[in-house]
Formats: sequence, structure tokens, C-alpha cells
Amino acid sequence: MFDLIKEFWVQIYAVISLVLLIANWALAKTYAKTDSVSMLEKRVDKLEIIAEHSPSKEDFHQLDKRMAEVNGQLTAIAPQLKSLQSMTEMLTENELRGK
Repeated sequence: MFDLIKEFWVQIYAVISLVLLIANWALAKTYAKTDSVSMLEKRVDKLEIIAEHSPSKEDFHQLDKRMAEVNGQLTAIAPQLKSLQSMTEMLTENELRGK
């Protein structure tokens, strides 16, 4: 037996290396590398922080209500601004004619 191993040790070593290489390749295709997993964990952590600080549905609802209030106030002020603009134009005309 030892004579057989002694005579064919190079071929036996080559076969064992080939089997280990194929096993390593198969495992690399099956399982994720630790670098990839750690990089993905960092990205998920960043997304969790962003999601934690983003506005909620209630915040958007409050913002929508406030925008509706501002729109109503602007609509109420628009006629007064138009009247003020016409008065300013008339005063400017009078000043220009007076000189």
C-alpha cells in the first residue's frame, strides 16, 4: 500500500487538490462571502436610519391640512391685494402728473 502511495503520490495529490478546488468553487457559488454580507448590512443600517427619521403618514396629513389653510388664506387675501395694487397705480399716476 505504501509503495503504491509512494509511486503515485503526485497523481493522488493532484486528484485531492482537484476535489478540494471543486468543493471550494461549489461552496463559493452556494454561500455569500462575508465581505458582501457586511457591505449589505451597512447599507441596510443606513436605510434604517433614513427610514427612522423620515416623516410619517400623520406628518404628511398635518402638512396637507396646513397647506389647505394657507391656500384658503391666500384666496381671501387676493382681492385685497388687487385693490391695493389698483390704488398704488392710481397714486403713482397722480404723482407723475403732479410733477
